Amino acid sequence: YTTRTRLLLNFDARSNTEYGLLRAYGEFLIQRGPGNNVLPSVQATGAGSTGQASAAYMSRAFIQFAGFTFGNSASFFNFYQGDLQFVASSGAAMDPSRNSSNLIAYTASFGSGFSATISVEDPQFRRLGSIPGAYVTTHTAGNGIVYTGNHMPDVVGNLRVDQGWGSAQVMAAYHEVRGSLAGGTFRSTSGFAVGGGVRLNLDMLARGDVLWLQATYADGALGYVFTNDNSDGLIQTRQSVGVGLITALYADAAYNAAGTGLVKSKAWGIHGGFRHFWTPALRSAIWGKYVNIDSPGGVLSLAAGDGGRLNDIRFWQVGVNTIWSPVRNLDLGVEVVYSNLRSRDNGSGLAPVASIGNASAWSGMFRVQ
Repeated sequence: YTTRTRLLLNFDARSNTEYGLLRAYGEFLIQRGPGNNVLPSVQATGAGSTGQASAAYMSRAFIQFAGFTFGNSASFFNFYQGDLQFVASSGAAMDPSRNSSNLIAYTASFGSGFSATISVEDPQFRRLGSIPGAYVTTHTAGNGIVYTGNHMPDVVGNLRVDQGWGSAQVMAAYHEVRGSLAGGTFRSTSGFAVGGGVRLNLDMLARGDVLWLQATYADGALGYVFTNDNSDGLIQTRQSVGVGLITALYADAAYNAAGTGLVKSKAWGIHGGFRHFWTPALRSAIWGKYVNIDSPGGVLSLAAGDGGRLNDIRFWQVGVNTIWSPVRNLDLGVEVVYSNLRSRDNGSGLAPVASIGNASAWSGMFRVQ
């Protein structure tokens, strides 16, 4: 077991102008104890991974003016962001995307709750590829694409409606997959993601009841189907999920046998949840997710092992929690989660034995907030 204490600080300043609302928002988190979201330099030296360690990071900082958003904000691809679950549950790497990103976006409002957004976003916050050995795996092509510096930004768009019955959104994203081979040769291809979701207010059952449903698909842009357990976005290439003794690897793409191009991974996921208020002070939620990842394997070089350590992954998880709010602004909650991971070789014959198999686990969390 582990323990953790977090302090969240935020400010939200708003004023009306002749051009519309002017808003400045900032959110910062300070943590004592092990956690999933730590600075890479901190993780490399052990801080943030022990009960005595501390870490701090900025999770949001943006300005909104006349329909524009500038700064670090939730990606405009995001819809369901784990709203009904305790974020740090087991298997959080497969959670719906809740990533923030450095971005410039414009939102047009059409009235009656309808809107459309176009956003240019930093691709580093969505990259899933080979990472240095100081973290989890060796920084080689055997673990998938070795990403290079920024070349093209991600382009994200959504159409959204927010009304009394709830909300709905369809979204799409373009993501450049660009990596380097030995000797500095660059290869690139285009990745994309699409998705849709709906949030239904079920006040006819009890005030505050809600149902969330979301489905996403990605080709070479896996970070839009699920987050990489890193909402601050700084460990930009984390690429593993573990349950029990099985740890499986995934990446946006891998190099083909000839080294002349990239072969993309494909993924899809469905997420849903339902929250019910038993009384105004007592509520429960049940949520679940299923994520399917197909890694390239048949066209890879077995001699070089390019992408050979990647896995085909089937991951599902179900959780239930209950929260009691005895007074305003105080939550006492308990959550229990079941996780199952099925992982196999991607066809290369080179995936480590420790990454292949079927594993399941139960976990629980008590939280005071």
